[in-house]
Amino acid sequence: MGKKNIEIAGASDGTIEMLKKAYSLEMTAFHYWHYIDQYVEGLGMLHSDFFSESANDELGHAKKVAFRLDQLGAKATDNPQNWAAESGLGNLEPGKYLTLRSALEHALDFERYAIAHYNELAGNTQGKDHVTYHLALDLLSDEAKDEQDIEDILNRLEIS
Repeated sequence: MGKKNIEIAGASDGTIEMLKKAYSLEMTAFHYWHYIDQYVEGLGMLHSDFFSESANDELGHAKKVAFRLDQLGAKATDNPQNWAAESGLGNLEPGKYLTLRSALEHALDFERYAIAHYNELAGNTQGKDHVTYHLALDLLSDEAKDEQDIEDILNRLEIS
C-alpha cells in the first residue's frame, strides 16, 4: 500500500466501506450467474455463453475492486457467508430462477443496484480520489452495458 495513495484517497470518507460493499456485490452476482449457467432449464441453455461470460465479468470486477482495496491498505470480506448481507443484495437464491426469463428478470434487479452503487461511488470520489473514481466509472459502464444486454434478450423473447 502506498502512503501517498492512501493520503490522496482519503480512505476515511467511506470509500473503503463502499469498495467492500462493491466486492461483496460482485461476488454475490458471480455466484448467481455461475449457478444459473450450471442449472438453467429450457431455452436458457441456448444462452449458456451469456451466463458464463456474465459470471466471469463479475469475478473480474471483484478482482479489480479487491486490488483497489489492497492499494488502500484494506481487505475485501473473506467470508462468502457475509457477501449477501454486506452487498445489500441479500441472498439472490439462484435456484428459484432457473428459466431464462426469470433468471434475467431477477438479474436486472441486481444489475440496476450495482449501477446505482457505482454511480454513488463515482460521485463520492470525483475530484478527490481519481483512481477509485475511474474504477467506479469503468465498473458503472460495464454494469450499464449488462443491463442493456439483459433488456435486449428479454425484448427478443417477446412474441410480436
